[in-house]
Amino acid sequence: MLDIEDQGPALTAGDFYLRVTNCGILGNAFLNTGRCNDPSLESPPGSGREALNYAALWVGGRVGTRDARVSGGPLLEFRAPLDAGERVRIAERGRLGARRLVDDDGDGRVDEEILDERDEDGDGEVDEDLGLFSQQAAVCTYRDDTPEAVAFLYETGERHEPLGVTVRQEAFAWAVPGFDRIAGLRWTITNHGRQPIEELRVGVLADLDSKDRLDRAGHLNDRITHESYRRDFFEGWDSLTVGHVRVCGAPPPCPAIACFSTLAQTVPVVSDAAAGSGLPAAAIVGLRHTTDPLGFVPELAARGVPRAPRAVAFRYAVFAHGRPPGQGGLPQNDDERWAALRGEFPEVRPVTPDDYVVLMTCGPFARLEPGQSVEVSAALVAGDRLDSLRAQLGNAAELERGLRLNALPDVRGRDHREWSNGDTGLNGHEVCLEPPPGVTFTLDPHCAARFPEDAAVPAMPRLYRHGECVWTDADCDACTGVDGWDTVVPWSDPGDQPPAPPFRLAPGDGRVEILWGDLPEALLAGGVLGSAETRFIGYRVWKLQDWRERPSYVPPRPRWSLVQSFGADTALGALALEAVTDSSMDYERILYERRVHPPGRYRFTDTDVKNGFDYLYMVTTVFESRVRDASGHLRVRRAETPLDAEFAERVVASAAAREDNRSVWVVPNPFRARADWDRPPTYGDQLTRHVDFMGLPRALSTIRIWTLAGDFVAQIDHDGRGGDGQAAWNLVTRNGQEVASGVYLFTVDSKFGRQVGRFVIVR
Repeated sequence: MLDIEDQGPALTAGDFYLRVTNCGILGNAFLNTGRCNDPSLESPPGSGREALNYAALWVGGRVGTRDARVSGGPLLEFRAPLDAGERVRIAERGRLGARRLVDDDGDGRVDEEILDERDEDGDGEVDEDLGLFSQQAAVCTYRDDTPEAVAFLYETGERHEPLGVTVRQEAFAWAVPGFDRIAGLRWTITNHGRQPIEELRVGVLADLDSKDRLDRAGHLNDRITHESYRRDFFEGWDSLTVGHVRVCGAPPPCPAIACFSTLAQTVPVVSDAAAGSGLPAAAIVGLRHTTDPLGFVPELAARGVPRAPRAVAFRYAVFAHGRPPGQGGLPQNDDERWAALRGEFPEVRPVTPDDYVVLMTCGPFARLEPGQSVEVSAALVAGDRLDSLRAQLGNAAELERGLRLNALPDVRGRDHREWSNGDTGLNGHEVCLEPPPGVTFTLDPHCAARFPEDAAVPAMPRLYRHGECVWTDADCDACTGVDGWDTVVPWSDPGDQPPAPPFRLAPGDGRVEILWGDLPEALLAGGVLGSAETRFIGYRVWKLQDWRERPSYVPPRPRWSLVQSFGADTALGALALEAVTDSSMDYERILYERRVHPPGRYRFTDTDVKNGFDYLYMVTTVFESRVRDASGHLRVRRAETPLDAEFAERVVASAAAREDNRSVWVVPNPFRARADWDRPPTYGDQLTRHVDFMGLPRALSTIRIWTLAGDFVAQIDHDGRGGDGQAAWNLVTRNGQEVASGVYLFTVDSKFGRQVGRFVIVR
């Protein structure tokens, strides 16, 4: 049956209402036909504010010698078979048999069921080991070659020619704040035909709107902006050794390098053109698709062996209703839709308000054999306004990034960091590479080319053949495949993400004290976070002191450095948590039968700071979960609070005030433009340059700045009675002009008298 009638299935667990169908359509595409009056993507639910007309799945490709065709272009080319009882099924967290990474039914397999009311494992139970990771999931299956779809008379008059694919569609919703405006989406596309599909391409046509549901013309004045997100994740340490000596291109030995991975993208966003309307902004964002690491092998790529792209990549195109096809309007037939999937169909220039449509595409997947599948994951994201939408876009990427598991046993001991030890995801060996049947090739699995020539690392080529996978550094990057985290499980559960402890900062003279509390420990002990197999590992203190490459307020996360780790296990360089525990700090409340202490329970002082520089700090929590698999091995997952700091939280270490007026100095002197001393200017923070007067007296004082000719330039009033002996000047004159290069005099007047000095500005 078609789930497109009134009061049909919907995701409602998040702060939105999303209508879900079993015909390749998300949202309500049937409002204007009178068939369904449900909201489409209403955000927040019950508000009448819509963010979507509908989103339709497109799958294109070539079968045999025939021309390329696209399924899902017009409505209802995908349908659930009428005789199979297929419909949209909803599952909620908390139902029996829904725990993730747990063998709920005790059959030796983990999360082997899918939500379809069938007994996949033959144990007489239905949907008893699902492994839910969201508060709510909506799942359905449909195909493109049902008799009803082939015989349907479409408005364009074009006959539907199916590819022969089955699609399992999954949609997810979370109730956790920060993730509750994200509808996660995953499509598994399987070739159920008898011939391979060549050059498979997948797209989602999202007719995004920003309108009041009762305003029939509200979708006509939408605008397009392009919004970006970036999320960086600490993966571990690149600590490769050659002969047990760390080699990195500089004179050995070299320090270990912190490894980060990055998720970043720019996507078109639809919002209302009327300022202050309060209507939502919305976007479709691609997150992951099937990849084939054989694409990293030049020999195989040249022979066309990889069946999918070697890395994840999505493209976006913008069209507009009412424009002619080829002049910014929507493609109307299979040839035009195929051109759009290839990125070859003319788009619109979205410079004025209009009724815009976004097409997200990925591929090509070179060849999909009968029985083979590809997966594509994306998200529909809504936000009250553009700035909140940007945060949700990054959160969606973080969600889909999923879990990193150490599922396979590692080789430990003295050779743990040796360059040639790569099994199960060690030392840059990110993938276990196996060619398809009938294909062999020779490759150095350790990528000796990544080492400097003077390291004398020999190439060690070996034969790859079907039936045996070899752990390989396919991308020649020591930071992918680190510390044995060998298994990726897409889609994490934000409810299992360790929270940051409450903390505060106390900057001083050449020092910053970091104070934090123990709330995460209480939440874990009380069963609010994690599971029975989750244990507290410790805390990490991170510092941002490098402001280069600053596209926004806070630089990218690879600019953060780890100051120190604290925990019970000190084997990997962590300090004992007891060393920074202030046992005299009284608890502030009882929570889950445990005493909870405020910031100050733990205290650490960072003395590697310079007065006058800006610093950001984060204290993160580290948890570790262990789950036993069917073979009896423990699978380990380590999770850490994401690095997410606000620009307003920066602190500046300041010179202490003096008991006299004889030792004031200026830093830097001379001042040089574009020096590392300054934060690079960015939008919203333009005037970042400054010099600092240090050693000011413990009193009210007035700093006056003069040219050598005696012209008065600027005045700074400073109150040092509380101990602050430092004051900054932004290099702007009292007339609002930027100061020129030259030698300047300064005077400092206070109750202690007057001091005179000089400094130099070099533009």
